[in-house]
Amino acid sequence: MSKYKQDILLFLLEHKNEYLSGQKLADHFNISRTAIWKSIEGLKEQGFQFDSVKNKGYHIISLPNHWDRDLLTYMLKDSIFDRLFVYQQVSSTQTMAHELRLKYEEPLLILSEIQTEGRGRFKRQWLSQPHTGLWMSLVLHPNISFRQIATFNLFISIAIAETIKKVCHINPKIKWPNDIYIDDKKVCGFLTEINGNSDGVDTIICGIGININHEKNDFDSELSKTATSLMLECGSKIDRYIFLKSLIESVELYYRMFLDKPFSDIKDIYKDYSMIWDRTLRYTEGKKQIFGRAVDLKDDGVLVVLDESGQLHQFISADIEV
Repeated sequence: MSKYKQDILLFLLEHKNEYLSGQKLADHFNISRTAIWKSIEGLKEQGFQFDSVKNKGYHIISLPNHWDRDLLTYMLKDSIFDRLFVYQQVSSTQTMAHELRLKYEEPLLILSEIQTEGRGRFKRQWLSQPHTGLWMSLVLHPNISFRQIATFNLFISIAIAETIKKVCHINPKIKWPNDIYIDDKKVCGFLTEINGNSDGVDTIICGIGININHEKNDFDSELSKTATSLMLECGSKIDRYIFLKSLIESVELYYRMFLDKPFSDIKDIYKDYSMIWDRTLRYTEGKKQIFGRAVDLKDDGVLVVLDESGQLHQFISADIEV
């Protein structure tokens, strides 16, 4: 495989609206046309499809169905995630993130087609099939106080909800603090873990799982009652690359806001996306369990719930049964 392959791919993507001849590519990279041909053949093996026209050249007409590191490097070149790790299969991206953060100090993005041991909050298993969803973990270094981390999930859940609304043209809802639902079925969940010291939080590891192109038969009969996918809800297949690019842009926007602004500045946006108001639901936090209605969300992210006897309860991170 040609060592120029990635550079040639990036050049073709930057000129995706035109045909580029083998000679033009050879002149640009100062290599032989044979080397160009070998690189194109290597890209075809990766899943890229080309239209090749005599006397005109090459033109990319289709991208791989799987996550391709070269393509992702191009699409996310302006993001804060300078280190990108793409795998075919891992136990979980969250586990990989914990290992990789010990080797690298910059922000990391870890993606995998398959997770054999994907997990969500409360150690629940997350079904992670290939070519259907987005299974990733982000490693960030905010250097903030432990008190400030309490609202991180609230900012990021808005970022995810707004990406779904923008790309899929449907209206998602947030189940406090961070699950994303559509019509009372879960489409996304994420797990946030932190590392720190006496000075505060040094590292945030945020694992995100989103059901994108699952079909009905991808869920068993029991799971289909509570889970859905973006494709099932919007009626058409979603380009995972476009979705990921939009999501990273949104996450970066709300991450900067999280670092610079109080949650009160965006609390109304969060409340508008929330699905828990005016509903009697079961709230579980540790051994504590009540039935009640959410009546307020405080500026520090704490949820206030009124139980059936009229008593108020405050929750930091409860499991809510819809």
